[in-house]
Amino acid sequence: MASGIYKIINNVNGNFYVGSSINLRQRHNRHFRELSLGIHTNQHLQKSWKMYGKDAFEFIVIEECEKPLL
Repeated sequence: MASGIYKIINNVNGNFYVGSSINLRQRHNRHFRELSLGIHTNQHLQKSWKMYGKDAFEFIVIEECEKPLL
């Protein structure tokens, strides 16, 4: 399980969303599931998803990081 910084980019218009997570795979799945269901909390991203569709978006890992020890 990798942690790090990621970007969701709209390949049609170049707009993007940047985030971080301790579990990148799980975060990717959650973002795309919520967007597909129309319940994502980021309304700008949700509207863009609705306008351009799933195929316009890409989840890119910017940098992987070590998980902090708790």
